[in-house]
Amino acid sequence: MATKTEAIRWLNEGYDITPIQVSYDETGHATKKPILSYASDKLDKLWVLSNWKRHYAIALVMSGSDYVCFDFDDMHEYTSFQVRFPTIEDGVIEKSVSGRGVHVFFKNNHNLTQVIGIEKGLDIKASKNNYAVVDSDTDLSECVDLSDELLEFYNENKANGQKLNNSFEGRSSLTIPELAMITEGFGEEGTRNRNMSVLVWTLMTMGFPKLAIYSVIDLANQYSGLTQSEIEKTIEGSWRKWTNGN
Repeated sequence: MATKTEAIRWLNEGYDITPIQVSYDETGHATKKPILSYASDKLDKLWVLSNWKRHYAIALVMSGSDYVCFDFDDMHEYTSFQVRFPTIEDGVIEKSVSGRGVHVFFKNNHNLTQVIGIEKGLDIKASKNNYAVVDSDTDLSECVDLSDELLEFYNENKANGQKLNNSFEGRSSLTIPELAMITEGFGEEGTRNRNMSVLVWTLMTMGFPKLAIYSVIDLANQYSGLTQSEIEKTIEGSWRKWTNGN
């Protein structure tokens, strides 16, 4: 599973991610349950810092225009496909969360549409209507374009499966980087309390004791003018959650 630090790193690198709870049955089959409505609820740093739990996995929400994932149910399906289409090996490859299958990522520069069940044991994921649970160490910056043979496979077989259209527009994130708040304040009116919460949680994850957090927040607040009661409510409430292991 993934830590808060790993989830924040994926967000900082610009990926659209969502938390997933994974459970296993007696045969080792993985069941994945989204914690948020990933097609409409945009994950941000504050949610991760204050709500992310140790047993959550990171799922990449597919946009339909950034990455395409070849999702193989098991190694037999992958090996069979690899014999027919050797350039599948050019993608970024990781084991699926169950350990049985394989994800292979490519850039989606050809506007591929998601196709579930394009052939037995293989889904093509490329839509905001779906996601792929990823290993936190997977480096998608190494993705390459689809080869001509894989593009030809897709075009020749896309009518075989279930197609899903893209239907999600992203939303804005925080208005000011959290550490910049120390010298620049908490941003525009209407965003200050939320931005202060992000800074408080960031400091806690960095190991700051509570008194030091008060000092840093007071320093940042010189440029914002929040009341002491607002500051105390945020720090004390966040600290209680943090020390309870949330």
